[in-house]
Formats: sequence, structure tokens, C-alpha cells
Amino acid sequence: MKGYVCLWAVVAVIAAGSVMPASAQSASDEWEVFVAPYLMGAAMGGTTTLRGVEVDVEMSISDIFSNLQFGAMGMGFARKGDWGFGSDLIWMALGTTVRDTNVDVNQGAFAFYGLRKLSPVADITFGLRVNTLQGEFTFTGPEVTRNQSQTWVDPIVGLTFRTPTKHRMQLRLYTEVGGFGAGSDFTWQVFPDLSVTLTRSATLEFGYRWLDVDYSTGDGSEQFGYDVLTQGPVVGFGFRF
Repeated sequence: MKGYVCLWAVVAVIAAGSVMPASAQSASDEWEVFVAPYLMGAAMGGTTTLRGVEVDVEMSISDIFSNLQFGAMGMGFARKGDWGFGSDLIWMALGTTVRDTNVDVNQGAFAFYGLRKLSPVADITFGLRVNTLQGEFTFTGPEVTRNQSQTWVDPIVGLTFRTPTKHRMQLRLYTEVGGFGAGSDFTWQVFPDLSVTLTRSATLEFGYRWLDVDYSTGDGSEQFGYDVLTQGPVVGFGFRF
């Protein structure tokens, strides 16, 4: 974790030193709006704790899809000149069996952020992510059910890098750290993406996302914990207005 923070800090310093001053950049007076519904082939690994009972979570991409009861994902942003705002919304309902335990989980991650243009190829982002988790464990032999829900908010800050938009294909890299003990103990995200232009207003999006969350609260029978890395390929369509 410390190594990742140090690496991210070095990248931030390099980016800050290499971009043009904001006052020297040309800014568009028109709004640019981008929305992209997408699917994520997620795998999950880590531990989750409900009412003091810890269960290992190891689910492959095929496990997620076979146990997915409902999912909705999408992102978007609007910008004008050097400033803008955006969001990234994820909701998944999963049901599976881990050894002798039936696990039902509803999970949401709703990020809202502002952005500031650093250069034609870099932005800084800042905002928050609302995390919500509704979990139920049912242990067999004898049958015992434990359930618990938790919602918390993480402050987040990130950097986005991209290649120029004049080409048919564009590479983007989104990086983020957050939590800082205000919500999660720590959370980080890395999200590279390839955008392929289909028409003047439509693109095909391919990427891979790593999102790690380490959160815990309470003690004893009221202890709740979520220390899970979610990762997998992302595919979707983007629309510009």
C-alpha cells in the first residue's frame, strides 16, 4: 500500500512539473458531455466480515457472471474550458455459496468528482465515493443467518492522462487514491482504457480496472469489514454530445 502511494505521488509530481500553466492553455467555451454505459467482467479477492464473522472472498470472472442477479454500470462527465464534473456508478447484486456458507451481497459504488485540466493530456480529479454494502451469510448445519448493511463515504483524488484526441484511437489512464481513514482506511484504483472512434459522436471503449477497498468498523458481534480487490476487463460504448 505504501509503495503504491509513493509511486502515485511521484507520478503526480512529474505531471505537475511537465504540464503547461493553466493560464497558458486555450479553453473551449462550449460544453463537452460524455456518457458511457459499460460492463465489467469482475473478479473479487479478499475478506469480508459481517457481525464479527470473517469469510474469505475469492470469486473469478465466471463466478461473478454465473452468480450475478442484477448489475448496472455507467460513467460520464461534462466539461467546459478547464473545469468539469463527472460520475462513475456501479451496482451489483450477487448470490453464491462459499464452502458451507450461502452469501448474498448487494454492492454499490457511486463516485462523484470535479476535474481541473492541467494540460491538453492531463487532468486532476477530486471528489468522493459513496460505498454501500448489504450482506447476508447463511451457514448450513445448523442453519444460522447473519446480515448487516453498511454505507460509508471516501474522499478521493486522482490523475487522468490521455493521448491527443485527433487520432482514431485514444489511450487514457485514470489513477486514484482515497479513504485516508475518513471512510475506508485506504482505497486505490487504476483504470487504463482504449477508446476507438466509431462515428463523430460514438466510441467503443475497452479497458481493465483494479479497484481496492479496505474498510472496517465496529467490534465484536458488531464488527463489519470489507477488504477486497475487484478487478477485470471493461467494455462499453461512449457517446459525446
